[in-house]
Amino acid sequence: MNVVEQETSETIIDFKCYKKDLSSSYCFEICQIIQLHHRMRNVLGLLVFLQFFFTTINAQNKKSVEALRITTPLTIDGVLDEPVYGLAKPAIDFFQLEPYNGKPAMQSTEVRFFFDESAIYVGAMLYDSAPDSIFNFLTERDNIGMSDFFGVYFDPFNEGQLGFGFFITPSGVQVDVKATKNNGGGDNEDDNWNAVWESKTKVTDKGWVLEMRIPFSELRFSNTAGNTWGLNMFRNLRRYNSNNSWSFIDRKIEGFIDQQGHLTGIENIDPPVRLSLSPYLATYLESSDESKDNNFLYKGGLDLKYGINESFTLDMMLIPDFGQIQSDDKKLNLSPYEIYYSEKRQFFTESTELFERAGIFYSRRIGANPKFSGNVTVEENESIDYSPVETQLINATKVSGRSDKGWGLGFLNAMSMPSYTRIKNSDNGETRKVLVQPFTNYNVSVVDKSLKNNSYISVINTNMSMADHPFRANVTATDFQFRNKSKTYVLSGNAAMSVRGERDLETGFSGFLSGKKNKGNFVYGLENRLFSDTYNPNDLGFLQNNNSLTTSPWVYYQIIEPFSIFRNVNGSMYWDYNRIYQPNVFFKNKRGYELNAQFRNNYYFKVNGGFQSISYDYFEPRVKGRFYKAPRTNWCNFNLNTDSRKDLFFYFYYGFNSFPDTDQFSHMREMSAVYRVGYRFRLEYNGFFNNSINEKGFVEKNEANDSILFSRRDVFTFSNVLYASYVFNNKASLSLRGRHYWSGVGNKDFYFLQKDGTLLSNPSYLEKKDLNYNAFTIDMTFRWVFAPGSEFVLALKNAAHASKETLVMNYWKNLEDSWSSQSNSLSLKVLYYIDYHKLKRK
Repeated sequence: MNVVEQETSETIIDFKCYKKDLSSSYCFEICQIIQLHHRMRNVLGLLVFLQFFFTTINAQNKKSVEALRITTPLTIDGVLDEPVYGLAKPAIDFFQLEPYNGKPAMQSTEVRFFFDESAIYVGAMLYDSAPDSIFNFLTERDNIGMSDFFGVYFDPFNEGQLGFGFFITPSGVQVDVKATKNNGGGDNEDDNWNAVWESKTKVTDKGWVLEMRIPFSELRFSNTAGNTWGLNMFRNLRRYNSNNSWSFIDRKIEGFIDQQGHLTGIENIDPPVRLSLSPYLATYLESSDESKDNNFLYKGGLDLKYGINESFTLDMMLIPDFGQIQSDDKKLNLSPYEIYYSEKRQFFTESTELFERAGIFYSRRIGANPKFSGNVTVEENESIDYSPVETQLINATKVSGRSDKGWGLGFLNAMSMPSYTRIKNSDNGETRKVLVQPFTNYNVSVVDKSLKNNSYISVINTNMSMADHPFRANVTATDFQFRNKSKTYVLSGNAAMSVRGERDLETGFSGFLSGKKNKGNFVYGLENRLFSDTYNPNDLGFLQNNNSLTTSPWVYYQIIEPFSIFRNVNGSMYWDYNRIYQPNVFFKNKRGYELNAQFRNNYYFKVNGGFQSISYDYFEPRVKGRFYKAPRTNWCNFNLNTDSRKDLFFYFYYGFNSFPDTDQFSHMREMSAVYRVGYRFRLEYNGFFNNSINEKGFVEKNEANDSILFSRRDVFTFSNVLYASYVFNNKASLSLRGRHYWSGVGNKDFYFLQKDGTLLSNPSYLEKKDLNYNAFTIDMTFRWVFAPGSEFVLALKNAAHASKETLVMNYWKNLEDSWSSQSNSLSLKVLYYIDYHKLKRK
């Protein structure tokens, strides 16, 4: 066993317990020093010995295993019976990540590596003293669920910046992940990255066995980078709730990629041609209450991946189709800020880690709602007959990768067709078209350089331009992270400048600087963030509000070792001091705390809360220079998770906000339940309810008389989400997700916002202005991976939305009303993966 933990409380060091782990030359040198120590019998000799000894031990901490070259490919059958298994030295002696960080793993693992001209092979024996207790469930691809798992991370450039992860469960479910460093010193894991690789597993009376074949074409590496790759492996034992790693990972240090070991022996391999084609054909049967007709559509397109060289990959999408992705969870938005919806389109989630630098790129802008759709005006005898909700993409291309010299390059380009709103004349029935977005080009470029100690610096630019239209938008930013040699301290930050407009261009800037200690039980940091009042990255980025200056000190303490009834405990405190950039005035002062505890029975509890002083909200009025004087508030939230290893487990949440100086308050409740039935079926439910009583907020503004109307109102929100999945095998599954969301607003009193931020009663205002919004969506998908990288997908989607100005407090009535306007789509898509190497051999 490699020595990672040292018992420093012992005065006398037992050389025998370490001897087996040191090379013969190390043993000879240490023996000479021991003899010298016995001869000299003085303190200086002892100090020299200790210094050399522990230096030697630390040098051994980077574990290493050699991959064996083979000439005959292994048969991927989950049986380790080829003769070469007796020749390769195994990687052994895993360490616990949790619960006892650094202690030996509770079960033994042996992993062997091989390679030939085309692929890396992994064969592993995962011993288990109770094979019938292995957590082994069938799940969809890229979903580990609650199964045991084994995974391996390769870092071909051995820089600690990028890792390619291949994970598998005992039932053979594949999960592939790409891990990258973020600008806080930690790691991001992207499970949207998909690779094409082979695997096979078997459960035996000794544990479970796995074999993997990972083509070199799925990795990015250079033969000039040397024969040492970064490597780490993970094994999870669910019944112990224990995660384990081959190379020791200190949980007191943020991030795991840079705590990897080494894989040696892979040499004289020419990086292969990386070329694959994925043509698709999709058909749609669509209907809606508006058209009353059924429309039959078909689409065809092509996805292409090409390795420009050993490091960089070209991804191209021609005539993309995203009709089968999960529906967005639409919400009623009463705030002055845009709602963020996560990206679900695989092209824009896969291999986009470089484009996330400085936070100025939000891929949902590409193909989004037409930019000028809100500027359409109609005459008295006209109405909008059709308004597009998204622009149609023609193609999208990205080039990304990292060289063996530490240079990362990324280029993304997309184009969309012109979009038109159709306006109908009610007198004669004639229609006309209004251009709401011309032909548009979107572009993102980034250059990144890896530095010592897993540091980096990068420059990124986003640009949007339109054909025959003067509007353009451009944002340029730099992003950096510097870490010291021991990785104890991290200095990170970014700076950006935006330029946008038609003829009179508006410029703005932003900046972020963070310094923190991120190693040890006690860590702390200080952050400063600035957005000028004219900074606007939202043509290709996402920023809820600019015009702010925030200073945030924070502290965090953790106990990672189990004690008493606890498995681990951590807590934090923070203070956000906010000012408006222009004018330079106080905005709000916010202080908060959080405490997390996981118990030995694997229940999890979290409580957080805080206090906010009287604030001067310059955003709620929606008028530049005006503000609302908001009362001070307190809040507290409680979360409880039961043991997720059980077939039935729950999540409970309760939160409240109180406003001591007013009669305003709010309560939030949430409950989730997950029920596993046998080996294949999973049922989930989530229910959320929020009632905000006597809330005060914006209603409308009148620019003619410079008045801003607020109201005192009750706001209710209720959502139900039901999800069910049945997995036939590790290649075919059926899933169903249904969601109903309701939010209602009942106004009580109306007020004029005064210049000093206070509210003046307006009893003469007679309009009710209530709101009632319903959204109902159903997503049902059958997915069958009929060949590596190829799939057959049958999807049924239903979406219904309803909005009116009358509050309805009856749930069943709201559910019925949500169906007043709906659309349906039944689609079939077949995607076939064509690998250049297999095609060439044929």
